[in-house]
Amino acid sequence: MRSEVTSPIYTIDHLMVGACDLELGKAWVTRKLGAMAIDGGCHAGQGTRNAIAGLAHQCYLEVIAPDPAQELKGTFGEKLLGYKAPRLRAFAVGCDSFDDLVPRLNGLGYQYSVLDMFRETPDGAHLSWRLLFLEGHAYGATMPFFIEWGQSPHPSHDLIPAGRLAQISVRLPGNLDDFECLMTMLDLPVKVSQGASGLSATIQGAQGLIKI
Repeated sequence: MRSEVTSPIYTIDHLMVGACDLELGKAWVTRKLGAMAIDGGCHAGQGTRNAIAGLAHQCYLEVIAPDPAQELKGTFGEKLLGYKAPRLRAFAVGCDSFDDLVPRLNGLGYQYSVLDMFRETPDGAHLSWRLLFLEGHAYGATMPFFIEWGQSPHPSHDLIPAGRLAQISVRLPGNLDDFECLMTMLDLPVKVSQGASGLSATIQGAQGLIKI
């Protein structure tokens, strides 16, 4: 009897909102979603710390901001200091294993790098995960990055959802073929259109649709 071969399932793991200050970013979440983002912890060596708010279907919204307790020079946290206001910066695609993802990316001609990450939560829990970033493309931060949680619990597991992610919209100048091909492979709710480079998301909240 032949066993059935199933395709890997990719999901929108989280939305990343960049801010120059964590409390400013948390206030932005409250205004937008009517919910509080709770402190998540710091990312050692990256110059950042975060806060998170739950969304439905094992998804969440992350506010990431500089960590004043770390040296910021040359870190991602230093880049966030230049944000005049909180804004959606990127989105992460979740997958069970990079082992299934990498051959597919190779087939599309993408180069990539992998980064091991961890943080301690305020209640002392240790979370670890891996990130995969695509390289050698012209799409900037509109290109999603990938996340593999391994044995760590997903951060959304004990969060009350403040809404449901309905759609991500990506605007790109020039040829859209490569980006659309990747989104088709991932089978994600991402709308791609031509225009000045930009990223936005629509969340279904208790009072209607919210665009961020």
